[in-house]
Amino acid sequence: MGTCSTSWFDGAHALHIRVYSSDGYTITERCADGNGWTTGATFPGSQASVITWADSAGQHLRLYVTNANVTTEYCSDPGTPGWTKGQYVQP
Repeated sequence: MGTCSTSWFDGAHALHIRVYSSDGYTITERCADGNGWTTGATFPGSQASVITWADSAGQHLRLYVTNANVTTEYCSDPGTPGWTKGQYVQP
C-alpha cells in the first residue's frame, strides 16, 4: 500500500487536503475541504504521485498513476469538471 498527499490554501485562506492511497489495485482520493473527509475519485493503479500549483485561474492538480508499468497523468483544473487524462507520455 502506498500513499501520497498534497495541500493548499484557497483565496479565502481555507485549507484543502488531498490524500491518494493504494490498495495495490486502485488509487482512492480522500478530500478534506473544511467539512470533514469525503471520498473523491478512484483510479486503476498501484502507485501514485501528486503535485499542485495555483495561478490566476485557480488551483491545478496533476496525479501520476502507475498501473501495469504504465504511468498515466490525470488533471484537475479550474473550469473543467472532474479529472481528465493529461498529455504525459511515458518514455
